[in-house]
Amino acid sequence: MTLRDAITSDASVVFTSTDDFAEVVTYYPRSGGSRSIKAVVFRDEEQPFSEDGVLLPVWRVQVVNSSTLGIAGSELDRGGDKIGFPPRDGESAARKSITGLQLQDHAMLVVECR
Repeated sequence: MTLRDAITSDASVVFTSTDDFAEVVTYYPRSGGSRSIKAVVFRDEEQPFSEDGVLLPVWRVQVVNSSTLGIAGSELDRGGDKIGFPPRDGESAARKSITGLQLQDHAMLVVECR
């Protein structure tokens, strides 16, 4: 096993463990269909969205960089893909648009959703 393989395995086994911080969310590619994936959702952040300084909620979602276990960087369509998750704990899931890619390496992606 190469170091890259070990890091990718750790990403899918350790960082997206639903026994710890991850939860099951639904990925909706712009091309159609959907699939359940494990992700860590960072909630309750606000950022200015417009020139007049209106604060709107933003969520960061960390997933495995994989087309089978998460979302592959090569398939990501910013502005077209969506992820369904509860905006706050205890709420029903809602689809949020993927508006940005904040981090990408061989193992993980962190996307911004609004």
